[in-house]
Amino acid sequence: MTPLVLIAGFLGAGKTTLLRGLLPGFRAAGLVPHVILNDYRNAAIDAATLDVDPDLVAPIAGTCICCGSQAELMAALRDAPLTADSVLLLEANGTSDTTEIIEILTVDRRARRYTRPVQVTVIDATRWQARGRHDALERLQAQTARYLLPTRLDDLDPPRRAHVLASVRSMAPRGVVTDPDQLLRSLIDLHAGSGRLPPRRFDRRAPESADASRRSASDRGGLAAHRTQHHFSSVEIPIPQPVDEAAFREVLRGLPDEVVRVKGITRLADVSDLVYFERTDRPDSVALFPIPRAGALDSVAVLIGVGLDGGALDVAFRSLW
Repeated sequence: MTPLVLIAGFLGAGKTTLLRGLLPGFRAAGLVPHVILNDYRNAAIDAATLDVDPDLVAPIAGTCICCGSQAELMAALRDAPLTADSVLLLEANGTSDTTEIIEILTVDRRARRYTRPVQVTVIDATRWQARGRHDALERLQAQTARYLLPTRLDDLDPPRRAHVLASVRSMAPRGVVTDPDQLLRSLIDLHAGSGRLPPRRFDRRAPESADASRRSASDRGGLAAHRTQHHFSSVEIPIPQPVDEAAFREVLRGLPDEVVRVKGITRLADVSDLVYFERTDRPDSVALFPIPRAGALDSVAVLIGVGLDGGALDVAFRSLW
């Protein structure tokens, strides 16, 4: 069976950064990484930043794979061109309910080519349990994880760092706190042992489709609660080309508080390659880097948050015209 690795974590925690770092390590070990990316609006943005064969990447743009995009997820798992050397990495968007994803991947027969999901949760240590109304979702994403990978620990003073690590361990006592190098070795070992696993068995009473699983979860109120409590929305705004870097950074830093994640692709004046940009809910977190060989991609920004005013955000970006 092919190892199935679920990469979870709140918006901006560093999931795609981790994914980019794992890919070369898998290839160096003789493995073939396949990637499924789930994101709001334009999943092709993150897909363009991955150094991997485009035929091995399946972007799923839209709602969470734990609810509205289940059918697309199962189709991507079914159609992945797997070999004996394959590993499949599934990056969920930052608002996903991991309990629902794990249930889907465990009971749906269309996942029979894969091991049971192994969850890795990426945690932004600088924002751990400081997200107000979103703290419960962040805790849930940690509690269901086999591996927990805190990021940005170096940005904390020693007492805060110790507090965050102790808090994470107390909320996920069965999880293993790790780093990218240790995680890579663990996942390579997982592949080495996956060939000795017996075929997965599915209860005859289990749902035969993701739709059935979704209805079952809805009956329990799980998805309804998820949609109510974590009603994130997204706005996509085209960007003129090219833009002045200083002015562009200023626009990103000045976005309103309800924007918890920004990412996209644009072209900067005097830079030949397209540029990927991102920002979390911290104004000082703006980052830009070139993406060579990106191909023909639209220059666009995707903004994620709660109760976003698309008109006001459009006005903010129009200062670049």
